[in-house]
Amino acid sequence: MEATIKDVARQAGVSTATVSRVINNTGGVRSDTVKRVMDAVKYVNYVPNIMARNLKTESSTIIGFVISNISNTHFTKMANKIESILREQGLNLIVCNTADDPNLELDHLQRMIAMHADGIILNTTCKNNDWICELSHKIPMVLVDRNITDPVFLGDFVGSNGYGGVMDLTKHLIEKGHRDIAIITSDLSTSTGRERLNGFSAAMRTIGIVVDDYYIYRYDSQHFSEEDGVAGCQYLMGLEKRPTAIVVINNEMTIGVYKYLHNNDISVPDDISVVSYGNINNSDLFRVEPTFATLNPNFIGEKAANLLLSRIEAPGRGNREIIFEPLLVVNESTKTL
Repeated sequence: MEATIKDVARQAGVSTATVSRVINNTGGVRSDTVKRVMDAVKYVNYVPNIMARNLKTESSTIIGFVISNISNTHFTKMANKIESILREQGLNLIVCNTADDPNLELDHLQRMIAMHADGIILNTTCKNNDWICELSHKIPMVLVDRNITDPVFLGDFVGSNGYGGVMDLTKHLIEKGHRDIAIITSDLSTSTGRERLNGFSAAMRTIGIVVDDYYIYRYDSQHFSEEDGVAGCQYLMGLEKRPTAIVVINNEMTIGVYKYLHNNDISVPDDISVVSYGNINNSDLFRVEPTFATLNPNFIGEKAANLLLSRIEAPGRGNREIIFEPLLVVNESTKTL
C-alpha cells in the first residue's frame, strides 16, 4: 500500500496542512520542521499522489536535471546539450545541484514532483536508492554517470566505461616502467567510484600488485572535488617513499592535484607522472597537458535526453543502457622510467 500524506504527518508529528506546505514549498514552516517532514517523507517512501494521478493527463513542460556538482564543466556541457534537445520539443530544463548531499537530493526530487515535472535526468548521490527506485515507477527517469543496479529501478542509464578507462590509464603507466603507482579515489558508495577503483586494481594485478584497503598508494577521498584532489596529492607527496605516478579518477580532482604540485614546486612529469580520468577544460593551456581518458558529456547528454523523451511517451518500457567507451589520449604528463 502506498504511503499517504497522513502517514507522513503521523511520522513527523505535524498536521497534514504543514506537510502540504513543505512539499509544495509554499513557505511559513520553520526549518527544523521542514527537516522533520522531509525525513518522514523519506522514511515512509511517500510520493505525492497528485503526480501519480496526473502523469498521463497533465504536462508541466518541466524536466528536472539533478546533478552532483554544478561547478564541474562535465555537467554544464551535459546540461547545455540536454537543454537544446528538450527546447526543440517545447520542454524546459531546470538544473538542480545536490553538492553530493543526499538530503538536498531528496529535497530537489520532491520539488520536481510538486512541480509536476514530466521527467527527471539524475546524477544520483547513490544514498537514496530505495526511494528513487520507488519514484522511478511514478515519473520517467534516466540516470547519468552513476547507476542504480537495483532490479526495482525502472528507467534508463547513460554513462561511461570507467573500469576500462582507468585500466587503460594504469596500463599506460605500467608500460612506461612505473610500479609505485598511486590512485586518488572518491566516494566508493557510488558506482563510478567503485568501477574506477576496480579498473585500477585489475591493471595492477597484471604485475602482481594487490590493491586493497592497506595499499599504501591509495587515497580515498569523500567527494569528486578539486579540494579532495589537493588533499590526496598532499598525502601521497608526504609519504616517505613517494609514488612515481598518480592515477586520478576525476577531472576536478586532477585540477586539485596539479594545483598542489605547482604550489610545492613538484614537476610533472620529471618528479611525478599524472593521468586523469576525464577531460579537463582548457587543459591545452596547462604548462604540461595531462594524459587522460576521454569523457564525452555531449554524447551522454544527447543520449539521456532522447531516452527520456521516448520514456515519457512509453513510461512502462524496459530498462535501457548506453555506455560511452573512453579513449586514451597521451600527452606530456607521463615519463618513461
